[in-house]
Amino acid sequence: MRRLHSSHRFMFGASALALCAVAPLTALAQGAQAPADTTVEEVVVTGQRAQIQSAQKIKQNAEVIVDSITAVDIGALPDRSVSEALQRISGITLQRTNEARDPARMAAEGGGVAIRGLSWVRSETNGRDIFSAKNGRGLSFEDVSADLLAGVDVYKNPSSDMIEGGIGGTVNLRTRLPFDQKGHLLAFSGDYNYGELQKKGYYSGNVIASDRWDTKFGEFGALIAYSYGSVGNRTNSISVDRYDPMTVNGKTVYVPKAMGWRSVDWEQKRQSLAFAAQWRPNDKFEFSLQAMGSKADPKDLERAALVENTMNQANANGYTYNSAGVFTGGTVYDAQYTADTRAGEGHKKTGDIALNGKWYVNDALTVSGDLQYVKSTSKTSSLTVFTQLQDIAGVDGDLPDVNWNLGTSVPTVTTIGANNTYVKDQYYWGAAMDHIDQSEASEKAARLDVTYEFPEDGWLKSFRFGVRATDKDFETRESGWNWSLLSAQYWGGGTPVYLTESKTANLTELYTFKNFFGGDVRVPGVAWFPTADVVTNGSQHAYDLLKHTETAGWGWSPVTSFLDANNNTQNEKTYAGYGLLRFGSDGLFGSNMPLDGNIGVRVVKTEASADGGSIVPSSPTCDELTNATCAAAKAFAAGGTIITGSTKSDYTDVLPSLNLRLHVTPQLQVRFAASKAIVRPTLSQLQPYTALGFDFTTSGTTSIYNGANGTGGNPNLRPIKSDQFDLSAEWYFAPTGSLTFAVFRKNIKDYIFTDTATERYTSNGQTFDFDVMRYYNGDKGTVQGFEIGYQQFYDFLPGALSGLGVQANYTFIDNEGGRNTAVDVDDTNQTGGADNAALPLEGMSSRSYNVAVMYEKYGVSARLAYNWRQRYLLTSSAANVNAPVWSRDYGQLDGSIFYSINKQYKIGVQATNILKERTVLEVGNPDRVAPYNWVETDRRVAVALRASF
Repeated sequence: MRRLHSSHRFMFGASALALCAVAPLTALAQGAQAPADTTVEEVVVTGQRAQIQSAQKIKQNAEVIVDSITAVDIGALPDRSVSEALQRISGITLQRTNEARDPARMAAEGGGVAIRGLSWVRSETNGRDIFSAKNGRGLSFEDVSADLLAGVDVYKNPSSDMIEGGIGGTVNLRTRLPFDQKGHLLAFSGDYNYGELQKKGYYSGNVIASDRWDTKFGEFGALIAYSYGSVGNRTNSISVDRYDPMTVNGKTVYVPKAMGWRSVDWEQKRQSLAFAAQWRPNDKFEFSLQAMGSKADPKDLERAALVENTMNQANANGYTYNSAGVFTGGTVYDAQYTADTRAGEGHKKTGDIALNGKWYVNDALTVSGDLQYVKSTSKTSSLTVFTQLQDIAGVDGDLPDVNWNLGTSVPTVTTIGANNTYVKDQYYWGAAMDHIDQSEASEKAARLDVTYEFPEDGWLKSFRFGVRATDKDFETRESGWNWSLLSAQYWGGGTPVYLTESKTANLTELYTFKNFFGGDVRVPGVAWFPTADVVTNGSQHAYDLLKHTETAGWGWSPVTSFLDANNNTQNEKTYAGYGLLRFGSDGLFGSNMPLDGNIGVRVVKTEASADGGSIVPSSPTCDELTNATCAAAKAFAAGGTIITGSTKSDYTDVLPSLNLRLHVTPQLQVRFAASKAIVRPTLSQLQPYTALGFDFTTSGTTSIYNGANGTGGNPNLRPIKSDQFDLSAEWYFAPTGSLTFAVFRKNIKDYIFTDTATERYTSNGQTFDFDVMRYYNGDKGTVQGFEIGYQQFYDFLPGALSGLGVQANYTFIDNEGGRNTAVDVDDTNQTGGADNAALPLEGMSSRSYNVAVMYEKYGVSARLAYNWRQRYLLTSSAANVNAPVWSRDYGQLDGSIFYSINKQYKIGVQATNILKERTVLEVGNPDRVAPYNWVETDRRVAVALRASF
């Protein structure tokens, strides 16, 4: 199938939206021409039509700006994961890497979610807090089973009764309750999904049972649901490193310092269990208990080959370059060849239990209370073992020559001349690296709300007020990246221990990158890699197998402890109170256009504390005889860690909100919303840890003191704040037909960024001034844009065509000012990249759109959906590359078709990434960007069965 060029995709999306804009007019005109005595065929609302009708009704009737996705059928959210479903909503984009700073590894189900270009997204379940221990603030949506959800609501401008914490918006995951059904319910579904590159299948399934009973003690209801999901995919990629400058014939050119290719097999098992009980003893009281637990266990196995570019004048003269002097092709002679096998795994759990009660005191007064406890844990680990192809000192031509051509849609890589990459006894054990982290977070929350309804004939409708308190504990622990030698490296080390020596003869395999890019791209090369068994059974197991290969006098051993800088225990308490007044009139200024809305204010106090604040100095390497400051610096360091004890801070935010809705006609309404929102700093930014060091250099035999510096977190950070405004027009011309347009603006201030200030410390009788880099609040910016959305089923068309429908939306975002934030303040590459004023905000695409063609008739429910987002900055400093990385325009086509065998059973097929779209990443600053990574992920196909009784 012919791929659409990015500009063609944009034209395709714009054309589709233009057609969509006139379609409702056509529909109304067609309807107006129908004879008065025409018999209207009853439309049975099922499947996608029911989902769209339900979501549209939520949006139309809400008092705030909200978009929804519903799953009217049990276990039938429109997409296979929550994050994939969310990207269909206007203004929402999906990041397709697990970590922005690790762009070479793409995710199967998508990673972070951004609303209107901002990743500051608050996550909720049933209007309550939910989070992942890894970040402590938001939820990793890919860890949540979509099968258990009744729907997802996205709030883009909140009212004061909503919990604070999201500038981008709030995503609320709704689970089912037993009173949602009229009687008993038993439903289940199962599927088998297959990855084309991986050539492997996975099974998933879910079951839900619910019932309700009338007894002498009132009405009871109970629901239990279980979901088991397994999914996997393979990712193939060809990549280069950053482009470093060198001079050739008096001209500056840019050549990648390394090139490589990799294959990653990723899979995840995900289990979720949900329970809900409701009790309505009489018409005055109602109680509910909801509990949910989810567990996700992702793991991946990677083989990567890396060719170090031995740049020299002779090589560079033979290379080809584009007009900007950027490398486009050439041969790397005597290429240094490294192969590694990497295994990563994670174990993430989240549990949530909540008790809610409502007391209908009388017709006017309602009191409700809510208690919640949520806990999340996360453990991840990574282990990589490297081999290298021998390079005999003083011998030219013993390493392979590798030819690269970056001038094609996907690079071609060819090994030329003598090729010893197949020869096992010419490889030796190179190095190993491991990493571990574990996090835990828990929260206790309580709230009380009171609602008073005014008499119906007045302009005031109701007044609601309430209070909420939370107590949240975080503990994060993380090791460094523990790299060290096994036997040797190209630059030295010990005596090489070859793969064929007796103790390790069975620990490697010749990996041939079978089915690379689905066979569309020539396999770049093969290598001898450590087997999966070496890296998938833990670091201690690998050490026991490989410890005898250490020949340099120092070598790798497994990490056993966490870095002090990344060992963080914190507590956060919040106390919030709000008041919300609802109002409405039958006509504005005597007109027949009703106006309603709400106005309110939320006041929240945050108290943050952290245990074990510490200042850790490192001892300098210098000569006391040639520099008197050296002795003082060593004495300072000998004083050891300076314990600062617990740190505490508190702040109060006042968050007003206003929502207005004017009903121009029963079908057309105009909204205006204004509010103030906050997002609190991340846990790592708040940690009370400072690392200090001294800068000495040596000139001859003399030590020269260049100053003292440090890095650290900042427990006194304040939230990022936003004044946000929305104006929208919404035309609902049919139960499943609407045309909406919204403009928005966010005035953001107190961005969090890194900066350096002088701080004075005394230890062991010595005092020094240090230039310490920390996180600070400051700077301001704006995010503004518009969204347009359209949906309709064309019931006026004849016969089978009346089952056709279309959904489409388009978003434009413009940004001015603002700051990117380094993830790790200790990494100068990150802090330098984040401070680059020439870079836009990370994760923000100026344009994005969705177009879906649907069909719902004769028991068939089908959808073909295309999602596209424009090029954007993925990260201001990617890991290892230490340079900005950009993601080019990307569009993906997904589809599904289901058939209702009868009222109880449906069978269907779902396909993801039908066109096998490739992701292309670029590296470099805006004035010189070059291709960096070409990635292809699986086209996944699933066969599914759904049943409901």
